[in-house]
Amino acid sequence: MSMRTRTVSWCEGNIVKVLSEKCQITTYMALSSCVLVNVRSIEEQHNLDIAVAHLLSKKQITQVKDQEGFTVYRLAA
Repeated sequence: MSMRTRTVSWCEGNIVKVLSEKCQITTYMALSSCVLVNVRSIEEQHNLDIAVAHLLSKKQITQVKDQEGFTVYRLAA
């Protein structure tokens, strides 16, 4: 059974949902695994990349470095 590819808007909604539950996520890989759980195609990963870029440009999420140099994603205040 073929599953539909998760869209950019679906990814954006799940990013906001995950960050509202977890407050912050360290590293892009952790964000990807929390949002997509199982990446079904390279297209879904690409849609996640676009969704993160959109949310950053709309200032709905922030991307900062912590003390150890890891990238941390948070919902914007």
